[in-house]
Amino acid sequence: MISSNKQLVLDFYAKVYGQGDFSYADSVIHENYIQHNPLVKTGKYGFMEFLNMLSQMPKPEKPQKPFMRIVSEDNFVVVHSKVNFMAKDHATVDLIRIENGMFVEHWDASQTISSGLPVVVGEDLIDKEEVAERNKGIVNDFIQNIIIKKNYSLASKYLIPEVSLGNFELGFDSFQLHRLIGEHNYVVTQAGYLMDSKRYVVYDIFRLKEGFIREHWNVKQAVPEIQVHNNGMI
Repeated sequence: MISSNKQLVLDFYAKVYGQGDFSYADSVIHENYIQHNPLVKTGKYGFMEFLNMLSQMPKPEKPQKPFMRIVSEDNFVVVHSKVNFMAKDHATVDLIRIENGMFVEHWDASQTISSGLPVVVGEDLIDKEEVAERNKGIVNDFIQNIIIKKNYSLASKYLIPEVSLGNFELGFDSFQLHRLIGEHNYVVTQAGYLMDSKRYVVYDIFRLKEGFIREHWNVKQAVPEIQVHNNGMI
């Protein structure tokens, strides 16, 4: 199922975003599609309307091939990518829930890349020697002990020296972990936090090997006060 769900998402990106084949989108988006992007209407009609709007935007003469890292568990697929939109590079995370070969729910976050940060590129290969459940446990412990409880002295238990705590959001007023998704050596977390009375969503992507977090990326986005639906961003 993981393989087929990944392929479904890859086909969607290639056919819909790459080739403008909206008939394919129409065939795989469920009628009751739940949208969490705050600027896109919920439901299948809302998403098709969004695609039509995208198709009318000016296209670059030499479009960049987007970098993509894909992680899947059960009926969830995460796409971590670097894309160029409106003449700016963005780091994005899309989280898609798939049921019976149909897209039924979508969450995302996007962050403009400035001065080379946030970094998106890096290792993207799935290491099947690694065990997802073990790595999800390590990341969950890291979030609970380091991020939430702020026991920074324990960082070396989880991180190799090359991965700095400075890469993580630490100055928040409150933090809530919503979901962990793992595939072998990768774990993705979906979380929300409050900082200076402003709400954010953040996706952290971890690459692990032999019990340690060896690479980390994140994408964060402020939650707008006005959204076009009542589904929330998480």
